[in-house]
Amino acid sequence: MLLIITNESDIHPNPVIDKLSEAGCAFFRLNTDKIVSDYDISCFISNEEYHFEIKYKNAPHSITDKQVTCVWERRPIEPLTTYDHIEDQNVRKAILDEADGFVRYLRYALTFNKDILWIGHPLYERLAGSKMLQKLVARELGMKIPPTLFSNDISTLSFFHEKDVALKPISSFDIPMGDGSIVFYTQKTTPQEISKLGDVAFRNNINFIEEYIGKQYELRITVINGHFLTARVDSQLQDADKGAIDWRQGYDYSIAFVPIETPPQLKSFCMNFLTYFHLNFGCFDFIKGLDGEYVFLECNTNGQWLWLEETGLDISSALAEFFIEQINGEKNRN
Repeated sequence: MLLIITNESDIHPNPVIDKLSEAGCAFFRLNTDKIVSDYDISCFISNEEYHFEIKYKNAPHSITDKQVTCVWERRPIEPLTTYDHIEDQNVRKAILDEADGFVRYLRYALTFNKDILWIGHPLYERLAGSKMLQKLVARELGMKIPPTLFSNDISTLSFFHEKDVALKPISSFDIPMGDGSIVFYTQKTTPQEISKLGDVAFRNNINFIEEYIGKQYELRITVINGHFLTARVDSQLQDADKGAIDWRQGYDYSIAFVPIETPPQLKSFCMNFLTYFHLNFGCFDFIKGLDGEYVFLECNTNGQWLWLEETGLDISSALAEFFIEQINGEKNRN
């Protein structure tokens, strides 16, 4: 059985779940934000035995340790709701913090069974999330990367020799402002412009800066256990603030994603990259530079894909087929 670990608001598993249901493939969805309010849970470990069971409070579905053959760790988040109304907010917070600790315990404990196949992984994904390590691994695998700086020392801007640079977030993708938020998209700028912000502004942040690489276009490559689904991103047909610098800004401005065959040299790199991190899934971003060379930007090891399906890249079906094949194969072995 497939265990899907995510949250109630995550829509990405929904089309995959539809296809699993059509195929009669058994799955259990665990929404970690509702783990206290919506599920009954037991996990027993002794010198003689180990077993756990998770079941819905208001539905007949359940899953046990003996049934788990695949885990899809999609988008777990911290628990947000309790079963009973708790007046004291300090007590409520303590309960939810304890539940959050249990979610981590459970996810890590699932890795003990080496026969379970994962898409997403609580340990390996955490390691692979480091953009610093990604750059080092890509370079080791022979892939070109943009010169990259992480620094709060303004004098280190001299590494870029006055070339254009891309200023990126490390993890804070938006900043709350009033009733909304400001999304931190990649910004094209120069070391001189950054210097004008002053030493105080620079030294109070660990800044993530890459040399800006001129683009013919970009590529988004989704890899599912060796199956490749690739889109060309025609970002350079957009204005600078509508997707040319950061193609995510182009969503509202009809930026084009065109399905293409995956370049063979990128296939080899992506597989070697995922093998290094012991992962079966990744969403890779590349630039095709003005000189014709491919440049690796990053791999999102738990990336989104639904918008790409409008182009004809049926990533949900590819994921469903992968899970069905694994679960049916397990049945045949048993």
